[in-house]
Formats: sequence, structure tokens, C-alpha cells
Amino acid sequence: MKEKKRILNDDIRASKIQLISDEGGNLGEMHINDARKMAQEQELDLMEMGRTGDMTIVKMLDYGKYLYRQKKQDQKNKQKGKAPDLKTIRITFKIWDHDLEIKKKQAEKFAHDGHPLKVSLMLRGRENCYGDIAQEKVDRFIEGLKEIYKADGAVKRNGNTFVAMLKPIK
Repeated sequence: MKEKKRILNDDIRASKIQLISDEGGNLGEMHINDARKMAQEQELDLMEMGRTGDMTIVKMLDYGKYLYRQKKQDQKNKQKGKAPDLKTIRITFKIWDHDLEIKKKQAEKFAHDGHPLKVSLMLRGRENCYGDIAQEKVDRFIEGLKEIYKADGAVKRNGNTFVAMLKPIK
């Protein structure tokens, strides 16, 4: 995002301005030289905010504090705007119970961070004959996560792959 260049102090070209105080109060229309004297007395800067018709609106403020607040606000907005990533956990047909528990703990970490989860189980070779057992294995895994995740639809079989989408419970 490109930073908008602000017009400050002596760079303001208008002769008549509408002055706004640091607190936001309207100080009225005045000549730019009077506003510059006021700002120097209070050790503040003048920043051009915009124009309405032929009148330039100028605010008297501490520009260093203004930049600091803008930076903090941008950081806060950036944190809010970050969308959770889709995390994937792959389990196998021959997975053991201990390994399944490790995958559940991994899923719990994802839920804690608010990430949606995709659980997939892929059958290979002769395992394709045992689709019903694979379906049960995926269902059991999802059942173990029911306190932290809710299923976003049923488990779908696409060829030799079983896929389930889960959303974290807030």
C-alpha cells in the first residue's frame, strides 16, 4: 500500500485556510501566516487535510505522534485482516492408534489458532477394496475431534480418496 504524501507546514500554498485544533475543534477561517504562528507557539505542525471548494482545511497536530498512531493502526488492521489458512491432515489406511492420537493433537493446535481443517485418507492398491473400513476410520477420527471441530458436510469419496472438511467451534 502506497503511503499518501502529506503537505506540511511551509509547503501549504493556500493563503486562507480553515484551521482545526489538535483536539478536533474548529478554530475558524484565518490567514496561513496566523495559523503558522499559532502552531509555532504550541510547538505543533500544520497538516493539510483536504479542500472544500476554494477553502483548504488544515489541522494543527504533532506530526510525529500522528505517524506513530497511523503505524499502530495499520499493524492492528493487518492482524485483523489475516484469514485463517486451511490446514490438511492426511491419515493412512494402516495408521496405528498412537499415530492417530498424534494427528488429533496436531488438529487441536490448528483449532486453537482458528484454522479450518481438511482430513484426507488415500487408499493405495488393494486397500481400495476396503472402502467401508476406510470410511469408518475417517469417521472415528472426526468423532474424536467433535469437541473442537464440527463437520462441514459428510465425508466424501472421490476415487480412492476420502475427504472431510471441518470448521473450528468458536
